[in-house]
Parts: sequence; C-alpha cells; structure tokens
Amino acid sequence: MKKLPVLLLLFCSACVDIPTADLPGTPLAQPTVSPFRGLDPGFKTVETAHFSVQAYGSDAAARYASACEANYGRIMQDLGLYSFVPARPYSVTVYKDAPEYHLKTGQPDWSGGAAYGNALLLYEGEGLEAIMAHEMTHLIFNEFMGLSQPSSLRWLNEGVAVYQEGRSNQTSATYYASLVKSLVAPNPIPFSQMVNLVPQSESRTGVERWYAQSGSVAGFLVRQGGSFNFYMFLGKLKAGADLDRALAETYSGLWRNLEDVERTWKLEIKS
Repeated sequence: MKKLPVLLLLFCSACVDIPTADLPGTPLAQPTVSPFRGLDPGFKTVETAHFSVQAYGSDAAARYASACEANYGRIMQDLGLYSFVPARPYSVTVYKDAPEYHLKTGQPDWSGGAAYGNALLLYEGEGLEAIMAHEMTHLIFNEFMGLSQPSSLRWLNEGVAVYQEGRSNQTSATYYASLVKSLVAPNPIPFSQMVNLVPQSESRTGVERWYAQSGSVAGFLVRQGGSFNFYMFLGKLKAGADLDRALAETYSGLWRNLEDVERTWKLEIKS
C-alpha cells in the first residue's frame, strides 16, 4: 500500500478505544494492560512527572520524555487546564521504526501513531514530533472531558489537536495555514455542518478542509477568548451545556452563540 504524506498520517492516525461496556453513555474503562506488543528486551524507561516513556536507548528515552513534558506544559497552558490533574502518568512507547510499530500494534500501513486509554504508541521517524503533540492533545482532552463525550464535540477534539500540533511544529503550522488559505477561506464549511460532519465519509480534500477549519476555529477561540475562558467553555460543555449556551455563558461580551463565532472567525481568515 502506498504511504500517505507524513502530515496526512494525522488525519488517519488511529485513536484506539478499548470498549468495556455497551451501555449508551457509559464511560470507557481505562485498560490496565496494553493490548499491543511492547518493545524488545533492552529498551529503556524514563519516568517524569506526567509520563512513563519507553524507547530504545537511554538518550532516546530521555529526549522523548523531555518532548512529552514540553508538549504537556504548552497544552495545559493554552487550554487553561491549570487545575486538571491526570489520574495517573501517561504511558508513551516509541518503536524503533514503522515496520516494528505496524507489526506489534496491528495498525494499518497509513497509521503514524495510536492513542488508547492513557497511552501513546509512536515510532521513530519523520513526523514523530507532530504526531506526538496531536495525539497527546487527544489523551488530555479525552480524560478531561470524559470518554463518553458526544460526537457533536468531535470537531473541537480534533480542532484543539490540530492547533496544538501546529504550535509544536512549524512544518505543520505552515501546512495547515496553507490549507486554510487555499481550501477554507475561499469556501468555509458552514459551522452547522462542521460540528456534525463525519470526515471519513468525505473525499481526501474534504477531510483536509474539515481538519484545517476545525484547527483554525479552535485556535481562534483560544486566542480571542483567552485560555482561562477556554477552560470555562470546556467545563460547561463537559457539564452538558450545548455550544450556544456554553459560548454565551463564557464569552458574554464577545460572542452570544456559534453564529457570532462563525461571523468573526470569517473576518479573520479572509483578512
């Protein structure tokens, strides 16, 4: 199978849920044992305040652990999650290359990384930095919001992951900015469609457009409203408020509803 471009791996990169209950709305239990094969004997583990990182070689494990903590700090600051404390350290496994990753995880050829429960599975190679930031954002967002979050928030989940990916990696930031300019600004997806769109059913161009727009909107909310207000916004959504109510109660002097956000966001991307 032909490999997708590195950054497009993120559009398909698997965020793996391990279901343990079939009742609607029942939160997914966190798996205690990895459903995938680990590294070969001889790997090194580095423990930090928020991560347990496994990789081949002490230097590599320390380097990836440092990158994880840098991503974690930026994500928490940008999203205003200062008071949120993860239940336990996140596990990060970095395989030596794509063949080992695909063999031991069973992920398809196009997968550049996987997130399940509170763990990340990655491999050394081009695009690792971007994929790490993107998938780590999903881990934190999912734990804060709860694994039973409604599908109507998928755009926001993916949007903050794209935004944080760009914040961590200039190549990604440039790539998404070019997509916003070429695909989104000339023909934005109406927000009423963006929040309900299922990207897998779209063409590749449609998927790129949806991800780029979701990331642009999430970044717009963070920059314009501030990180503390974004935290309050997430908290209201977590408590069950719909988007319009959460926006009105959080950003009363700035936006009253999703239509207000759409109108002002369009002004920014077209300027």
